[in-house]
Amino acid sequence: MPHLSSRLPLRLLAVVALTFATVLPAGMPAQAATDITERVRANENIELAGDAVITLGDGEEVVYGGVFSGVGTLTVRGRGKLVLTADSDFQIPEDRQRQRMEILGIPGHPSITMRDPDPPAVTVEAGATLQYGDGAGSTGRVGHYPYDYPNFAWNALNHHVDGTLVVAVSGALYHPGILSGGGVLNQPRFIWDGVDLAGDHTFSGTIVNGTGVHVGRREYLTSLPNLAKLVNYGSFMVDTPHAYDTVLGFDIFSREWGNDINFYGAPDGSRVIMSGVYSWSDQGSETDPSLSDPDLNYRAVPKNINKRGVNIQGAIVQWGDGTHNRFFLPGTRETIYINLYTRRARGHLIFDYNGPVTLGAPISGGQYHDTMAAVAQGDVTIAGTPGNDVTFADQQNYEGTTTIENGATLRLGSGSPGQDSWLITGTAGAKIVDDGVLVVSNAEQAIELSGVTGAGSFQQAGPASVTFTGDIAYTGPTTVSSGELVLAGGSIASSAGLDLSRPGAALDVTAAEDQTVHNLRGVKGSALRLGAAGLIVASTENTTYAGKVEGAGGLVKAGAATLTYSGTSTAQAPWAVTDGTLVLADAKLAGGLVVGRSLGVAGASAVGGNLTLRRTSTLQVGTGAALTVAGDVELGGRLTIRHKDGARLPRELAVVTSGGKITGTFAGLADGDRLDIGGTAYEISYAADRVLLTVPAPSAGPSADAQPENAAGPTAPGASASPVVAILLGSAAVLVLGATVFVVVRRRRRPLTPRHAQSAMITHEQTSSDQPDVR
Repeated sequence: MPHLSSRLPLRLLAVVALTFATVLPAGMPAQAATDITERVRANENIELAGDAVITLGDGEEVVYGGVFSGVGTLTVRGRGKLVLTADSDFQIPEDRQRQRMEILGIPGHPSITMRDPDPPAVTVEAGATLQYGDGAGSTGRVGHYPYDYPNFAWNALNHHVDGTLVVAVSGALYHPGILSGGGVLNQPRFIWDGVDLAGDHTFSGTIVNGTGVHVGRREYLTSLPNLAKLVNYGSFMVDTPHAYDTVLGFDIFSREWGNDINFYGAPDGSRVIMSGVYSWSDQGSETDPSLSDPDLNYRAVPKNINKRGVNIQGAIVQWGDGTHNRFFLPGTRETIYINLYTRRARGHLIFDYNGPVTLGAPISGGQYHDTMAAVAQGDVTIAGTPGNDVTFADQQNYEGTTTIENGATLRLGSGSPGQDSWLITGTAGAKIVDDGVLVVSNAEQAIELSGVTGAGSFQQAGPASVTFTGDIAYTGPTTVSSGELVLAGGSIASSAGLDLSRPGAALDVTAAEDQTVHNLRGVKGSALRLGAAGLIVASTENTTYAGKVEGAGGLVKAGAATLTYSGTSTAQAPWAVTDGTLVLADAKLAGGLVVGRSLGVAGASAVGGNLTLRRTSTLQVGTGAALTVAGDVELGGRLTIRHKDGARLPRELAVVTSGGKITGTFAGLADGDRLDIGGTAYEISYAADRVLLTVPAPSAGPSADAQPENAAGPTAPGASASPVVAILLGSAAVLVLGATVFVVVRRRRRPLTPRHAQSAMITHEQTSSDQPDVR
């Protein structure tokens, strides 16, 4: 447990003086304990003068109405029970007094703890029971309160319990000093106000809370690092002082309907950390409870006696310490409740585990069991511990900020029917800060999300749809693996990419306007559903999309990288390429296509409308590709032919085939110009319905100025042929651009047919996995 002094720039320290221990002279024997059993049985007032022992017979119960005073210690042994009904006050011998009180905290908010505690003043040996109070009255305590501290009455008489200590005094809280031993501390049912456990206790036994046990108040520090378990019948109340985290690592077992845990806290960031498990118990003794079947935490039993809950009263409460994934509160809304309130400060619940856990009930704001009667006001954080993977498997009814830290995952819905989840969204106080991973896996319940920011990612992983309704600004990637992500007032323009990763996954923008997605990826069987406004796909990475494109709008390819499309689009509006490259790889477009930059064709692809190639465009066609256009074709820009080294060349290449008319030419290529592709001369022709590259038939005899077809060097002086773009492929000069190596080619004129010398680009290709294959 961290010491406050390591956290505060200013520490208030006051030492309340006790006498220092004196050393017994060498050789002096320790004083033998005095047996006062008979005097106790006789109900005498007893002034202690050293160590005293009370020995009880087997099964004996002694009710003592007298008073202990003086200087000494008490030990109760045997197998009986001693009940004290009057208050007693004594001191331990002066030579054993060494503990000192430290006043800690921050200015205006002091808290205390005890350093170097005294040896126990009261010892309950194994087998014996000591009870304070008769269960009805307000007296029976043993205590000595010498400290001048106005905020808390600290008992200087420490207790060592290996047997059982029962605190059955009503009307005021009892503090047993510093508690040690391995027995049982029992605070019975229906006896208020209960027990205050101030201090650093080494006690390793069991606490049975029948009515009320308090730890970690604002006035004092508490640690119980060795406690085995707490059995809860009543209310376990946990607070923490300013600038100090109260850490409780033990398991808590519920044994009665109506028990709960109430968390309080200082509004300065101090936390209550619970790293154990709060479970029902249906078997075992009161001091050794257990659960016969873990599933009993998740289903109602007769009379709902396994119902338990927590109330977070403006505290910062953390479940888990990041070292395990034993979930603190296993259950469903039938067996547990969580109420989150704002009391002086906003309630805040943090989940910190290193593996998957599931919350099966709502976080809400009602009163006790009637948890859904009001909306909670508070915040939830999924801590950024690696492996922290939290599933909400029920409706969440809190209005506040949900934070997913870097390295953490929050899942809404488990993927199973009846375990869907959703958050309050669209209000001024409802926000999601996603710096990790947000996953929606609902099986049945369609939900809406808005107000999502952060550097994290979003995944739609369930068949039920998710609708983004506004203020979506997270910057990580978006993945849809199941169901439909709908944009209706929200946008994923800030997201790094969109991946429709499985068949059936869809992005629906039919109700949205001016939508942009980055780095579109998708498999066959996925779908983009467009509205009238269409969709901009901005590419900064080379990606492939094989799904459908549906709707009234069109798609605009933007961004410098390449999008390869191999699906079928039934969208009626034209597509456009404003930047980068669109590769059609066995793709079919129902509408037209306007290309302002680069269009690649790989395989047999079709455009259902008109094709317009702007003067700024490049058409890249592979020697094994075919582009069919149902409408008119307007040519312009450059033509690039891609040829794989060693591949067999056809005698005829159809660059484009039109069902309408073809107008224009490619830049630098007039009708009849010849091109050298892989050592083979082709002649380009512009017909009414197609553009062809054809190997010309041999002429009757060579002309005087003709050169061999395999010539690759510069044209001889005086020859009529003109060189085109010349980038030599050989040991002297090689230029690699992506996965394409450009080589010298030569455009030739047909014999006796004069043409102006123009340039075109032919490529000799070496394929690579990150480049589209447009052969």
